[in-house]
Amino acid sequence: MTLEEVKERFPALAVKLPENIFTDRELVVVDHNYEEVDGEETAEFDPSEFSHIVYIATPMLEIIGAKGLALLTEKLEGHEIFSHFVAAEEDLFGVQSDLDEDEIAKAVFSTIEEVIS
Repeated sequence: MTLEEVKERFPALAVKLPENIFTDRELVVVDHNYEEVDGEETAEFDPSEFSHIVYIATPMLEIIGAKGLALLTEKLEGHEIFSHFVAAEEDLFGVQSDLDEDEIAKAVFSTIEEVIS
């Protein structure tokens, strides 16, 4: 998903975006969770339980605020696309989903749009 797509699909969010944002990943990061091959670093989330990691970046936190983040977490926890969800930190989530990173990002942005509308 590109920043342009975010602006087109989510107008309530678009009007709140700071000018110095150039990519969607500066707002929300969704990455596939995988086991470290070299074994140097232990994963925060067990890849067998959580297929993806979702991080809400600082610019997005500033847009939605603490109450918005709490509501976002609650909505994502109950979202039908996740068979398993855990908040490791207030802005870092482990999720299990059959969807890919782009589809998960769209669902997260859609939920953020609901929260700020």
